[in-house]
Amino acid sequence: MKIVHAICPSCSVGCGIDLIVENGKVVGTYPYKRHPINEGKNCLDGKNCYKIINHEERLKKPLIKKNGGFVEVSWNEALELIANKLKNHDSKDIGFIASGKCTNEDNYALKKFAEALGVENIGHCICNSPKVSLDKEIASIDDIENAEVILIFGDVFEWNALIGRKVIKAKDKGAEVITVDRVEKEITKLNSDEFIKVNDFAEFLSNPNDEIVKKLSEKNSIIIFNALTKEEECDLAYKLAEKTNSRILPIAKHCNTVGATMVGVPALNKDEVINLIKSVKCLYIMGENPALIDNEALKNVEFLVVQDIIMSETAKLADVVLLSACWAEKGGTFINTERKTQKINKAVNPPEDALEDWRIIKNLAEKMEINLGFNSIEDIQKNL
Repeated sequence: MKIVHAICPSCSVGCGIDLIVENGKVVGTYPYKRHPINEGKNCLDGKNCYKIINHEERLKKPLIKKNGGFVEVSWNEALELIANKLKNHDSKDIGFIASGKCTNEDNYALKKFAEALGVENIGHCICNSPKVSLDKEIASIDDIENAEVILIFGDVFEWNALIGRKVIKAKDKGAEVITVDRVEKEITKLNSDEFIKVNDFAEFLSNPNDEIVKKLSEKNSIIIFNALTKEEECDLAYKLAEKTNSRILPIAKHCNTVGATMVGVPALNKDEVINLIKSVKCLYIMGENPALIDNEALKNVEFLVVQDIIMSETAKLADVVLLSACWAEKGGTFINTERKTQKINKAVNPPEDALEDWRIIKNLAEKMEINLGFNSIEDIQKNL
């Protein structure tokens, strides 16, 4: 048995985990005792994050759809087909969807490939997640514990349990916790001094309670949100923070949503993802499953390539499916919600034919006689 330090991929908090490896297979996890974020604690999602590695739907070979069904093919045949299709489409008719679940190195590679092709239709799906405003200063996770007033939009106690733990530790020190949400949950109400149910976050933020504004303004305060998913809502939250001199901490959904954005791949909400899909004829998707958003839009794409670790709903609609290595089967970096870059370590080998996402993209570019300017993950990291 061996233990490999890693970063949990379940959300953007960036907790440390130890992967337990036996006979070349990840069989469980321990909390990483010395990790500064989770301090030896993991939520249930963190404990179970390893299960996707051994998922029964893991892809085994590249696939091409022929006569309505998938056929296993070589990497050469799959990449030749994709390369020819891309060559025969105008750049305005090609789209790329990256992922906040892939590493910075993977997203950088896809961005460089899109740039080499002159493709502007590229983004990563943030789904039900705040957009990251890189020009705004944000709080650190450690700031939560020392706050005197904490205003929360959404439910961090269930969805971001280690953030919730920091809030509870602050509450134990005397902090006042105010939660605003559209859904009432007992655990949220129990851990809040005040719970405010709203139908519309933007409406509340446009005319915030005078008493809350006073508390935020007069004390060491922080505003945390994971439920503000519309641009208007996020902008209003930042304005409230500026007005009250509060620190602010948006919590993204995926482990590397912040990283994908910082690499330079635009963050797209659901409507923007659907618009991208509808605007192109040839679509390349890495590590995402937008069929859960709009199945019909994907069916209308003329040529669809999906690069993923399992046969997802989106992969089932694809013309070509490429198998990639998962987070525990490769090296690289994630950037968490407080913009801290953290290294992930390879714990086990991927399935026999699976490759890192960045390497697949490099191989495809070479098929098209395009030099992306890197030959290794170290080359990419020099540019990050």
